[in-house]
Amino acid sequence: MRNTFSIPRSPATEVEVRTGEREFSLNVDEINQLPRVELTAVLECAGNGRAMMEPTPDGIPWNLGAVSTVRFGGTPLLEAVGPIPNPVSELVFTGSDRGVVEPEGEINYQFSLTRDLWDRAILATHLGDERLPIEHGGPVRLVVPGHYAMKSVKWLRAIDTIEQPFKGHFVEKYRYFGDAEAPEGAAVGDLRVRSLIASPADRSTLPAGSVKVAGMAWSATSDLLGVDVTLDDGETWAAATTQPTGSPFAPVMWEKELVLEPGIYVIAARATDSTGAVQPAEPRWNRNGYGNNVIQRITVTVTGA
Repeated sequence: MRNTFSIPRSPATEVEVRTGEREFSLNVDEINQLPRVELTAVLECAGNGRAMMEPTPDGIPWNLGAVSTVRFGGTPLLEAVGPIPNPVSELVFTGSDRGVVEPEGEINYQFSLTRDLWDRAILATHLGDERLPIEHGGPVRLVVPGHYAMKSVKWLRAIDTIEQPFKGHFVEKYRYFGDAEAPEGAAVGDLRVRSLIASPADRSTLPAGSVKVAGMAWSATSDLLGVDVTLDDGETWAAATTQPTGSPFAPVMWEKELVLEPGIYVIAARATDSTGAVQPAEPRWNRNGYGNNVIQRITVTVTGA
């Protein structure tokens, strides 16, 4: 669980919706009476993998643990807010959590969504089959699948319409600066394609013979071309078997059987998505340490029978 500010002691019990033409509020029970959806999605912190950059940027030095797969229940955002007039360019979401930032001082957490994201976003009231607990943003939170999780505002208290681009603190913070492959100041948005090796564990000792390497992979829509595995630092790659989940924002499970003789091996796995984007062999450094989707490598020792 990653929070920008502390969990609020008394999060809002109603979401205030202000569209310019209409103002109304929705509590959890009213939201749950709207058309329901379930959404399984990858939630990944934009700083996941920051500790793997050199030099390590400021911020929490995440390795690869700032990510999870969650099944949410709720209602589509547009079912809750209704029609939005055309001059509106963005919706601004305000959470109940507050904290001090520079130079603004004490503010609520806020993020905005442009029109292209409204159709995919949901107002979540459930985690699995249970009511969304306060630790995970309850009673109501925004969920924006396919994007880094800073947009999925927790402890939602208000939704407002604006006609000009939002210039809030966190919208301006979550941008790529000094990234060789992104325009300077480009907004952090879509999840970058990534694969993780779940088994075997790094630095484990295994018996010689057949070894199953397995993990998960995802991108902005988890629409992958494939996952490949290498034992020779990318000189050769072997395709893994993938298992799509049927959910466009859930991770894809993959596995590859290898036959290993005694020795020390570095195993790496890379994913390629449907746009042709592939994980880089080396980290793409940027000032804030965002979006590092470098290929993961693990080392295993294989012993004789």
